[in-house]
Amino acid sequence: MPKEKDHLRAIFINPPVYDFSAFDLWSKPYGFLFIVDLFVKNNWNIYYFDFMDRNHPFYQDRKKDKKFGCGNYFFQLVEKPSIYASIPRKYKRFGLPEEIFIEFFESIKNIDAIFISCGMTYWYKGVQEIINTCKKMKKAPVILGGIYPTFCPEHAKIIGADMVFQGADIRNFVSRFNEYTGFQLRYIEKCKPYWQVYEKLSYLVVRTGFGCPFSCYYCGVKKIYPEYFLRDIDQVIEEVIENVSRYNIRHIAFYDDALFCHFERHLRKILEKITSAYKNLSFHTPNGIHPKYITPDVSFFLKDAGFKTLRLSVESFDEKRQQESSFKICLSEFENAMKNLVDAKFSKQEIGVYILAGLPGQSIEDVAETIKFLKQFPCEIKIAEYSPIPGTIDFELSRKLYPTLPLDEPLYQNNSIFPLWNFEGKWEKINWLKNLAKS
Repeated sequence: MPKEKDHLRAIFINPPVYDFSAFDLWSKPYGFLFIVDLFVKNNWNIYYFDFMDRNHPFYQDRKKDKKFGCGNYFFQLVEKPSIYASIPRKYKRFGLPEEIFIEFFESIKNIDAIFISCGMTYWYKGVQEIINTCKKMKKAPVILGGIYPTFCPEHAKIIGADMVFQGADIRNFVSRFNEYTGFQLRYIEKCKPYWQVYEKLSYLVVRTGFGCPFSCYYCGVKKIYPEYFLRDIDQVIEEVIENVSRYNIRHIAFYDDALFCHFERHLRKILEKITSAYKNLSFHTPNGIHPKYITPDVSFFLKDAGFKTLRLSVESFDEKRQQESSFKICLSEFENAMKNLVDAKFSKQEIGVYILAGLPGQSIEDVAETIKFLKQFPCEIKIAEYSPIPGTIDFELSRKLYPTLPLDEPLYQNNSIFPLWNFEGKWEKINWLKNLAKS
């Protein structure tokens, strides 16, 4: 029988991160906040704890914001998992200390459901910690969602969650949740990120669309969002203006995977409305932009709008690699994009170019050639380490090329260990590449 109960209570938890490094580069669990809004609109009582919130009172005397509201997390050194034994780096737990969470969790009298999100697949150690802590103190179903259970559902089922949800389809989530728990959650069509769970924000993140029209071999976005779609323009504008006003925010980062697709009929209209309401905002694109969309008109518009961080997605100029990324970039398009940005007075410090390193079959020399070529352009070269993502074409190719590697273990999908590169002198050569990009 469905459960009928007033004042249902749910706690939503963004767990700590176990990794070699972590930095708050406009990092917020954006999709998770849509689920929070769903429960708010269903009249549940909401409790929220973000281990990665650098505006928590714990940081009062510790927090030192760097550029654009970003900065370092508090961390503690922890024992390195055996699979990382050969990695010459220290392993850390990033985020608020567990005792702060325990005090918060114990203050809630009754909990009807516990929700945990997880970003990267190789961050599941933080999820495991929180599941263990919650189950020791409260008897309530633990529901796990996010990138980790979407790409590694079988692995996610063995770390203690009661229900594992894949993907980002809210209607499907409501059906699964009701079936599992017996509650009668209503599907709400127009949910939005419920930012009110934060008392303070240093920046805002936003998506103007979900999914991507491209089909790059290395990317897993279609497993999360099978279809590419744009959000309602007025809804995005309302979301930004409402929260810029509420939190007195200056910095806005776009999370879109294909931000400049349909620029004229979508993003331009959004930016025109936002910048007419607020004149001093700074915009950032941490995800790569396809250079072919950077026309002269777009470049000058972006400069006038207040874009301070532009990241171009190049990956590689090697023809084989371009085929693997849907031929979304060619040399002439990149050269035109750079010329247009320079003409619009963007500085070298404002233009970053992502190149991929550690792809299946890729050599150090392949990456070095791309770096050397990019040296002639006024941009900062950003090495994006390849992460083997289950379900992608490159993941299956990696299985065939490297049959002895434990690719199904999520910890081995960590991009910072360059999992597919296992040659002699690996770390010396990787450091040489990084220095080459910076020099």
